[in-house]
Amino acid sequence: MFGWTGISQANTEQANANLTTVLQHQLQLKVDLASKRLSVIDQLRFSTEAAETWQFSLSERFNLEPNATIELLKSENGLKHYRAKQAEVRLSYSGQLNSTPDCAWLTQACIQFDSKGVYLDANSRWYPTATNSLHTFELTAELPKDWVSLSQGEQVQTTWREIQPQQTIYFLAGPFKVYSEAGKYATAQVYLQTADDALAKQYLTATHQYVEAYSKQLGAYPYRKFATVESCWETGWGMPSFTLLGSKVMRLPFILTSSFPHEIVHNWWGNSVYVDSSQGNWSEGLTAYLADYQLSAGKGEGMKYRRDTLQKYASFTSHFQDFPLRAFQTRHDQTTQAVGYGKSLMLFHMLKQQIGRDAFEQGLQRLYKDYAFKAASFSDLQAVFSQVSGQDLQVFFKQWLERTGAPQLVLGEHQLSTPDGKAQVSLALQQIQAGEPYQLKIPVVAGFKDGSTQTQWLDMIRAQQKFELSYAQKPVALGVDPEFELMRLPAADEVPAALNVLYNAEPKTFVIARQVPAGMELAWEDAITAFSRGDKPKQQYDDAPLPEDGIVVLLGGDNKALSDLLERAKQPFKLSETAYTLNSVNYTCGLHSLALSLTAGKQQLVLLDATTPEALQQLINKLPHYGKYSYVLFNSATGENVAKGQWEVTDSPLTLHFD
Repeated sequence: MFGWTGISQANTEQANANLTTVLQHQLQLKVDLASKRLSVIDQLRFSTEAAETWQFSLSERFNLEPNATIELLKSENGLKHYRAKQAEVRLSYSGQLNSTPDCAWLTQACIQFDSKGVYLDANSRWYPTATNSLHTFELTAELPKDWVSLSQGEQVQTTWREIQPQQTIYFLAGPFKVYSEAGKYATAQVYLQTADDALAKQYLTATHQYVEAYSKQLGAYPYRKFATVESCWETGWGMPSFTLLGSKVMRLPFILTSSFPHEIVHNWWGNSVYVDSSQGNWSEGLTAYLADYQLSAGKGEGMKYRRDTLQKYASFTSHFQDFPLRAFQTRHDQTTQAVGYGKSLMLFHMLKQQIGRDAFEQGLQRLYKDYAFKAASFSDLQAVFSQVSGQDLQVFFKQWLERTGAPQLVLGEHQLSTPDGKAQVSLALQQIQAGEPYQLKIPVVAGFKDGSTQTQWLDMIRAQQKFELSYAQKPVALGVDPEFELMRLPAADEVPAALNVLYNAEPKTFVIARQVPAGMELAWEDAITAFSRGDKPKQQYDDAPLPEDGIVVLLGGDNKALSDLLERAKQPFKLSETAYTLNSVNYTCGLHSLALSLTAGKQQLVLLDATTPEALQQLINKLPHYGKYSYVLFNSATGENVAKGQWEVTDSPLTLHFD
């Protein structure tokens, strides 16, 4: 699976609660590729008429023509700061722009300004901004022959117009082939670098489908269009009324049903209801819940998605890396994604369980209605959902926003009795995590001989608590949160072993055979370096005793330590000198490369096997995108994925079985 998770780029400049100043721009742009120069005229108005003077800043790349209505105050950190002496000023400026070769927008201002096209956003400071300001604008551009432009909002003839206050003004241009199709809620558009009618039709159809579905769920789509734009960077960015996708990204078969709807939902959360970052970023979790999770749940895979979310959180927040959800701003690694997307997503799932589906949907619609083009904080979300549900949600939000970690549940004493043909189960539960107990609503699911089930929700407020459960017939099994409805730390036996343990911060022991095939010794050393995260790796040969716990990475299928571990792991995998046998299917060694994760007692095991340095490097490059899987195989020559999956979990320490 491709490892990219779509992001609302507006969140790189998080809104603050006091965003009340609106700058009104009338922009005239000229793109001169020969000189790499952008020329701008901006008829700029400060919305607060009571202010006699006000300040704004502009990138020092631009030279501003002398103007009696403005005064240069200082230059620092790449910006020129000015004072305007009246509410409305006319600015004329120009400057040279150079393209960013490889764009990592989390750490740099990304610019494109060449024959392939133009991309400018707030990070390049190409237009005047003031402290805590939003922007409305009209924008026209003089472009090279056969070029078209794009910005947020609506295009009227050659002018882009956005009357709703925006965090950022985007300007894109290039020799695009444009496809457009009117819809009930918005016009769908596709901007491609070269004509591709079939691809464009797929995106036009998907745009209408998602915009209509989410408009019905959340409220009318906030913009006049949604455009999919092909980028020269392999990006996955969501902006107000459009998304920027790399050429390879947009042609991946799963994007239309995974990351693409995520970007559309961001037009409600993050790109119209802005984030008050003083209390953390709620928009990524809510967007992931309504897009990625909701679509998975619609296919009957909701439990699996929740389980994978909890497993990833447990893996990447261990070893002192965790932080409170309230501190999340943006994703820059696996840990921030596990908290800001995963834990946040589960917060909204539990909120829906707490207040009910109807109140949850009403809360989403109220949030959008009340805060469109304004900044909302977690406190605002709490107030909205409390109002629609009639519940006091202070404790709920406080515990999930301010605490690190998550609950960890274990079963205590239990007893089944059958008086008068009925069944009574006495059950003790414990929360064994550090700190105060959480206040939880815990689902307990009873299964009966006829295949039916019955769910009861238990209110747990203490570290140890006993419950009495009554049933009309004797249950054959009783599971505590078997569907992973709670944000919690799952026990190792509840989840399948996963390859993402390679990328967490836990110490790892790398085990290499004493006799390594010719040409592979240096390749395995490179693999150790790749998975060591900069730490000094612990290495040993395969004839030395293995550590009794922790993460053990076996390098090569000819590893002597492997046979005992495979026997204890009890999974449908075997290895001979010539083949891998996985779920009764044989794959020829050499023709395939393998990564496999197992649990053997307290040991977490990862096996990596490839027979050439090229196949091993290909395996290392691809593995980050397959972290949730227990095993993955690739064609050694082409790199094509030929098998992937998760081990079946047959039992859980939170499940009771009655004879």
